[in-house]
Amino acid sequence: MNRIEANLSLLIITFFASVQYAFLIWVPESVSHFAFMCITNLVGLIMSLFFFFGELFRLDIRQVKQSMILSGELVIFNLFLLMGIQGLGSTITNAFLSTNFIFIALIAFLTYKQIPSRETLYGIFTVLAGLLIMAGSELHTLFSMSAFYLTLSNMAFAFYLVSVSEYSSTSNPAIIAMGQMFFCFIFSLILWAFEALFMGAAFSLPSNPEFWGSVIYVSFFIRGLYGIVQVYAQRYISALSASLIFSTAIIMTMAVSPVMTKILGIEPEIITWPKIIGSAFMIAGILMTEPEFCALIRRLLRHA
Repeated sequence: MNRIEANLSLLIITFFASVQYAFLIWVPESVSHFAFMCITNLVGLIMSLFFFFGELFRLDIRQVKQSMILSGELVIFNLFLLMGIQGLGSTITNAFLSTNFIFIALIAFLTYKQIPSRETLYGIFTVLAGLLIMAGSELHTLFSMSAFYLTLSNMAFAFYLVSVSEYSSTSNPAIIAMGQMFFCFIFSLILWAFEALFMGAAFSLPSNPEFWGSVIYVSFFIRGLYGIVQVYAQRYISALSASLIFSTAIIMTMAVSPVMTKILGIEPEIITWPKIIGSAFMIAGILMTEPEFCALIRRLLRHA
C-alpha cells in the first residue's frame, strides 16, 4: 500500500462511518451505552476471527499492551459519541467530529512541542467559523450537553489517532484491530455489569430487528473493517492527515442522507443553506491545514 492507496482506503471507511449515524438512531435510549459497545465489539470480534484467526499465532505481549491502550481510548470515544448522538442530527454530529484535528494539533504541541503552522491556525479558525454557520438557528446546540459529550468524544478520538500512528508501523493491523475489539468487549461488559448491579440498568438487549440491524452494521463495518483498514493505512500517513480525511464525513453524510432516510425509514435530515455554507467553510479550513494543498494554491496564484 502506498500513500494514495492509504488515502483512498481511509475515504472508503469514512463513508461507512458517515452512514453509521443513521443506524445509531435505531438504538433505543433505554439500551445501556456499554451494552451496545459490548455486543458490537463481541460480534465484530467473532466476524474478524473467521478471516484472521491465523494471525493470532503472531501475537506478542507488546501488541496486547497496545491493544489495551487503544481499546481504552475507543471505549471513551464511543461512550461519549453514543451519549451525544441522541441529541443532535447526523450532519451536526459529523460537523463536531470533523474538528478532532484541532485536538491533534494541541496534543502535538503539548507532547512534542510542535508549534502549529500559520496555515493550521487559519484552518482551525475557518473550521470553527463553519461550525458556527452550520449551527445557524440551532446555535444553542453548541452549548448543550450533547455538544459537550461530542467534544469529549473528539478529544478521545484525537488521542486514539495519535496512538494508532505510533503503533501502526510496528504492529500487525489485524491483531491490533481484534485486540481492540476484545478489550473493548471486556471493558464495556464490566461497565455494563456495574451499571446493572448498582444503577438499575437492564442486563438485556432488545429483540427488534432494527436494533440488531444496527448491531450488525456497526460490528462489521465500524468495529471490524474500519479498525483493520485504519491501522494499516496509518502506516503511510500521519494522524493529522487521517483526521482530515475523516473530516470529509460531513459531505458524505449530507450526500447520502436523502437515500438513507428512504432505505431505513428514519426521520429525514433537513439540509439547509447554513449547513451547506458551513460545510464549505469547514472543508476549506481542513484543506488549509494540508501543506501540499496550500503549496498548490500558491503556485496557481503565482501563475494567475
